[in-house]
Amino acid sequence: MNKKNTGKIAKIRSAGFFAKGVVYLLLGTLTFMAAFNLGGDISSRDNVIKFLLELRFGKLLVGTTSLGLFAYSLWRFYQTIMNPKDSGETKTVKSGFKRLRYFYSGILYGVIAYSFAKPLISALSGTGSPQPESNDNGEEKAALWEILSMDWGKAMLWIIAAIIAGQAIQQFYISYSASFMKKIDNYPSIKNEYNFIRKAGRYGYFARGIVFGILAFFIVQVILQHNANAYKGTEGALQYLLSFTYGQILLGAVAFGLAGYGVFHIMVARHANLTSLT
Repeated sequence: MNKKNTGKIAKIRSAGFFAKGVVYLLLGTLTFMAAFNLGGDISSRDNVIKFLLELRFGKLLVGTTSLGLFAYSLWRFYQTIMNPKDSGETKTVKSGFKRLRYFYSGILYGVIAYSFAKPLISALSGTGSPQPESNDNGEEKAALWEILSMDWGKAMLWIIAAIIAGQAIQQFYISYSASFMKKIDNYPSIKNEYNFIRKAGRYGYFARGIVFGILAFFIVQVILQHNANAYKGTEGALQYLLSFTYGQILLGAVAFGLAGYGVFHIMVARHANLTSLT
């Protein structure tokens, strides 16, 4: 059996997928509720942190989620080193791209884990409240302004927009092909769970494809307007859906998909043997 499904590595992997699932489930649920005026809020990472902190034992929940996301980051770094070897791949361009993708994901979720831990660290050190600082995508916009000021800034942003658009297309393809699932032939006794995981994953990847597509559109607007303020981030991408006809339904559908993506990861944490998710 592959090492990633046994022992300590499996526990780190499961904790990471579970924490990621919880974040997406909350983000999707809060946004879905906001879409139909049931409470909630069109959400971002900061909204999820605020929601958890307002619950009983909120600090404990945020801290636990931070540790889980850190575990996911460690899992990605483990994959960066070991996954091509585990799968028997030699040093090819494909394995090189895999390592790069895993490494990027490890850095990204390490940053997200820190964003969950930051308000707790500030509160414990006496330098701030346990509430997250909302910067309205300030860091991303500052980086975009910096890139725009460079001689090759626009060319670089076109590349970034193309990469994000490529991610959107990849998400749509994964949703269509359901390539994240192993064949059911070996698991006939849990067919219902298998089908549930598959459907949740397909909805989730499709919703993520829509969000990535809008983010790519925002970057293009930054280029055309030469204005970093045109970038609105994930929360802005969800709000943008409301500008369309039947926007409320569109937002609700995408939010439902994001919640499904969360459920999918929670189920993957339990049934790692059913998926080829990497």
